[in-house]
Amino acid sequence: MSTDRFEISEHVVPGCHIREYPGSTAGHQEEVLHLHVKQYSPKDQLDPVPSDAITFIAAHAIGFPKELYEPLWDELWELSKQYGFHIRGIWITDAVGMGMSGVLNEDKLSMDYSWMDHSRDLLSMINHFRDQMPRPFVGIGHSFGGTIMTNLAYLHPRLFTTLILLDPGIQLNPPKMGFGTDPPTYINAAVWRNDIWPNRAAAAASQKRFFPDWDPRCTDLMIRHGFRDLPTPLYPDITKIKDADPTNPPVTLTTTKHQDTIALMRENFSSRQPDGRIKINQTTHADLDPFAASIPLYRPEPRSTFNRVATLRPSALFLIGGKTIFNIDELRAAIKICGTGVGGSGGIMEEKVKEVTFPHLSHFFPFEGVRQTAEQCALWLQQEMKRFRDAEKEWNDKRRPMSKRDHMVLHKEWFRVVKPPVTIKAGKQARKNKL
Repeated sequence: MSTDRFEISEHVVPGCHIREYPGSTAGHQEEVLHLHVKQYSPKDQLDPVPSDAITFIAAHAIGFPKELYEPLWDELWELSKQYGFHIRGIWITDAVGMGMSGVLNEDKLSMDYSWMDHSRDLLSMINHFRDQMPRPFVGIGHSFGGTIMTNLAYLHPRLFTTLILLDPGIQLNPPKMGFGTDPPTYINAAVWRNDIWPNRAAAAASQKRFFPDWDPRCTDLMIRHGFRDLPTPLYPDITKIKDADPTNPPVTLTTTKHQDTIALMRENFSSRQPDGRIKINQTTHADLDPFAASIPLYRPEPRSTFNRVATLRPSALFLIGGKTIFNIDELRAAIKICGTGVGGSGGIMEEKVKEVTFPHLSHFFPFEGVRQTAEQCALWLQQEMKRFRDAEKEWNDKRRPMSKRDHMVLHKEWFRVVKPPVTIKAGKQARKNKL
């Protein structure tokens, strides 16, 4: 278990100031939402810590607690010895409405949520702990978390040395949601799901029934961290629950199904006018694509992330579940153009972008094939850390001969390239004299 390999520290820090949507908070819009952060530091850390030891920043999938990734951290720790990279620390926080962050903030949250807030929250967290987070940074995100990491890299293009994106939500089109003749999907299941079980054993049985292929370690962590005992502010009176036993209390989801749902999709109930016309409210729904404005539910971030992926600066490994819930063709279209634009990494042609698909695994492959996932991550990190070390050596070799004064004055090449004003003036005068 992770406690055998890592010292685990817990922190509570404020999120980024001002949320994307005014409806994110129940009270005033300056309400401070907090992040519950876990820091994993290897117990066998070398002293001094190698300068190339990785600071991992991680982001979870919607509705799944951050602790579910601990088996992946354990496997990465083991493989780091074989593949020649070092781990300084792994940092992960629940999004403000999910997991333990959601519990911390439950009296402050309302019914609107932007994925972009979590990207900004992670940048705020990194700045808060900057003295414990030297380079190189590696971002690793699952599903919604992969989109979060990509947008954090857009916010700060040089922050990450590389990204590992586990079935990221980078899509052009929304999922089916049972509108008209469309079949219902996970969105429909999220809205209508049961969220009370008579006891933790019943919740555990439900979890195993719905996710029979999960690694037992992840299942155990979900049972421990994905459910909480009643009563809660959402369900304050357990006497209303049939056969409730206070000595073996009923449980509900740690991330409420309501916060889960608003993270999956955002409402667009007001764009259709009484006369049938579509009108976008630019104050509340400025991020709504006009071509999708007739749909009552939308999610802007997958499309906006797709549209910018050509500019992604850090290298990126895309790991995909062959049975993903996403449109795999759209995800592969994103991979094809990733990093190929202005400011980008160079993409597949420069060996800066790679796709690996697990044909028989689902969207939840980090919980199904933990070792397989870790092995692909380790292979990529072996390559990227060598690239990082080579680039660092080249940079340091170039800078080492510079004197203190060299850092204070323009390089002589400036004076060769930029002509002096007197020359420009003399040239103008000479041309005038010829006239």
